[in-house]
Amino acid sequence: MNNIWSKNKYIEYLIDLLLFLTGINFLHYGQLFLPIICLILFIENKFVFKVNRPLIFVILCLFAVSFYYFSYPLGFYSVMGFCLPMAYYIASNIKEPSFKKVKRVVFLLAFSMGFHLALNFIYNYSTRGLERILHSSSHRDIWLQDITSSTALAIDLNLLMGCLYYSIFYEKDKRIKVSVILLFAFDMIYCLIMGRRTPLLLLLIILFVSFVYDAFIGGSASNKMKKLFLSISLFLVLAVAVFLFVYLNNIGNCKEFLDSLYIIIKLKNGIIDYTRIEPLINGIKLMPKYLWGGQKISSELGIQVHELWIDIYDFAGIIPYLLMIVYSLFYLFVFVKALRSRNIGSKEKALLVGIFLCISIQMFLEPVMTGESIFLIVSIMVGAALERELLDE
Repeated sequence: MNNIWSKNKYIEYLIDLLLFLTGINFLHYGQLFLPIICLILFIENKFVFKVNRPLIFVILCLFAVSFYYFSYPLGFYSVMGFCLPMAYYIASNIKEPSFKKVKRVVFLLAFSMGFHLALNFIYNYSTRGLERILHSSSHRDIWLQDITSSTALAIDLNLLMGCLYYSIFYEKDKRIKVSVILLFAFDMIYCLIMGRRTPLLLLLIILFVSFVYDAFIGGSASNKMKKLFLSISLFLVLAVAVFLFVYLNNIGNCKEFLDSLYIIIKLKNGIIDYTRIEPLINGIKLMPKYLWGGQKISSELGIQVHELWIDIYDFAGIIPYLLMIVYSLFYLFVFVKALRSRNIGSKEKALLVGIFLCISIQMFLEPVMTGESIFLIVSIMVGAALERELLDE
């Protein structure tokens, strides 16, 4: 059976559509589609409740309740925790799991989030013009119709980036291969226009680590593929070298124009934002002082801590913080088990390496629980889908 969710093709299409709307954060309320999907699956399963591991589901439920209890005075985001057990439930209900189905879920979610970023590029270009967005630090979200965080927008590229290495070298469906590469390139251009440096760093890390794993650990990389990867790397190095030569020598009087671009302004400060490290260290020092959240850490620091776990601690205190650590360790266990599995091919493991890197690194760089909860929800779906595939091993 090729269907993921149901033997009924209309239910299958409906759930895929609702997941796509979740991924693009439709009308900025993508989370509201999750209970609808859960209800459809519950009815589809003839009112039998099924999850991969009841204990993990309970941990996520306890997280949701505790996060809400300690953070509800802070507003709407206090209810976001309830989306996490829903995401786990949805991915737990893949029918007759196989890695092919896991990959399909991953690509659906990656495309939907990447499509949201592309929509924002088109929206900002059509309403403000290329000249204005090239030199601006502020960008508007298509659903909010208002200024939004460029960081939150750029996160939508991550899962697609995690699929890039596999798509270039191993994806057999040319339509998917071309779609991933073109959508990624389009979104990456927009991230650079927004002045986002993190995607550049992530891209280098993901491609390099994926290649090293694939060539020297997984052992599936052929000599032809190794030469192609090295050729691409050499081309990128030469492209950067040519750009620097043209820029530093002001060929064609381009320096003044380039210096006005927001991405160049940001890159001059370095590819890594070291200003986030000090708030992170100081936030850790303040944790014993504010055990019960309430955003007191960020209030004292004057800035939000950019990391998943301390962000949760800042909002809701030590209890949901510890519960998320427990779940995160389990999430790590699932990916390690997948990389050791004999039922998953070495080429597919190269995909898993890219996905795990893009998810885990982002958790350490951004407050995705309160800053971009769709990314956290999608990450839990990916982990639960992979766990579903490994459940019988």
